[in-house]
Amino acid sequence: MTFLAPGFLFASLAVAAGIVALHFIVTRQPRAALLPTARFVPDTPATTVARARRPSDLLLMFLRVLLVIAAGAGMAKPMLTARRGAHARVILVDVSRSARDTIAIRDSVRAIYRNGDAVVLFDSSTRVVTGNISSGIDSLRPTLRRGNLSAALIAAVRAGSSLRERADSVELVLVSPFAKEELDAATDTIRKQWPGRARLVRVAAPSVDTAAVGKLEINTDANDPLRVAVTSAGQRGTGNGQQATGNRQRETGNALIDRGTTQPLQTVTPSREGGALIEWPASTRPRFAVPRAVKDTVGGVMAGEAGVVASFERTWSYPPDSLRGGEVIARWVDGEPAAIEKPDGPGCVRSVAIPVTPVGDLVIRTEFVRLVASLSRPCAGITSLIPADPAVVAKLEGKGGLAPRAAFQPVTDTRSDLAPWLFALALAAAIAELFVRQLGKNAKTSRELRPPSRKARAA
Repeated sequence: MTFLAPGFLFASLAVAAGIVALHFIVTRQPRAALLPTARFVPDTPATTVARARRPSDLLLMFLRVLLVIAAGAGMAKPMLTARRGAHARVILVDVSRSARDTIAIRDSVRAIYRNGDAVVLFDSSTRVVTGNISSGIDSLRPTLRRGNLSAALIAAVRAGSSLRERADSVELVLVSPFAKEELDAATDTIRKQWPGRARLVRVAAPSVDTAAVGKLEINTDANDPLRVAVTSAGQRGTGNGQQATGNRQRETGNALIDRGTTQPLQTVTPSREGGALIEWPASTRPRFAVPRAVKDTVGGVMAGEAGVVASFERTWSYPPDSLRGGEVIARWVDGEPAAIEKPDGPGCVRSVAIPVTPVGDLVIRTEFVRLVASLSRPCAGITSLIPADPAVVAKLEGKGGLAPRAAFQPVTDTRSDLAPWLFALALAAAIAELFVRQLGKNAKTSRELRPPSRKARAA
């Protein structure tokens, strides 16, 4: 048996030793002596403090010591130590929108999984499969959310700590199509936190037309300042989806920015043709947005790898309900959504709440042009299938041997199955101590009310 928080156990032992010491200090009635002035002494029991060679009230002492030690042992989280195996695996399973081949994902995980392995599912968040893991593998289904390998690797390190007491070494296995959108600037740094090599199991993604050469158009008045940025952005191929070797290439659908003016909208919108309809109203309410309770000013906005530092007056906000079924594609510097995307048939609809001021040089700045290009990139249904650079994926594999158990920190927040029983024992000891004390008081009162014996009266 091992204790995850042994400090509580040591503290309870110290308190128990103090309880035993206190039971050697008792109060008792001194030897009786007749004094002429005894009639002036109040008629109450006279006691004094003295040391005893044997502890008093042994049953009470035992119950108090049991209460303290049981409570301390429960807070120390005792764990029954199982015999360790040679090695175990942490299996990261991609269930994001990039992993569309459900059967291939399930078959790959079944071929790898062994009893005792940890299985972590990830898309934009992570979750550990518990209970009947085999049944959980059979029910794997991809979601509509973007994958995040950085979050998955952080969860893998934590899962490795949970296997520390069960295996001498831990292997990391990644099952994923490794789409480009799943990696970010922090992925490489976080990968180095895993102290060993990893096994990459690539699940083939469907072939996709990856050329981002669709036209970017705008539906607005002639004097709209955003028209200048759209003209500078030109076609959205720059920085918005690299062509992948071996995949077919064609236009993925045009992007149309609708400013909500009096100009008639195209009869067939790009979202119906596999493109993006970007609703970016000049003054009216953006779709899915609500008025802010208090208007404020923010100092910047970020979309993908494009960021703009400027003063923006925020009039609209996106409530949590508006994000259901979609994703945030741009954020203000304080983390609030500035633009969101939702699927619409073969394409998508985007709502943008970024004000464009006609004052100053904002619309001709390079970073703002890049922001416009990023907001008009292909829909998530297309970008989620673009594979990552093979050189970047190769870094995930790493070098060296398997991660040793000593490289992981012990998990201190693991649930202990013994702790509830120890707390129940402490509670039972506390209740029993109350009854014993009451019985002691009743016995003492009975002795005081008992008439003195003949020998005492004679004395």
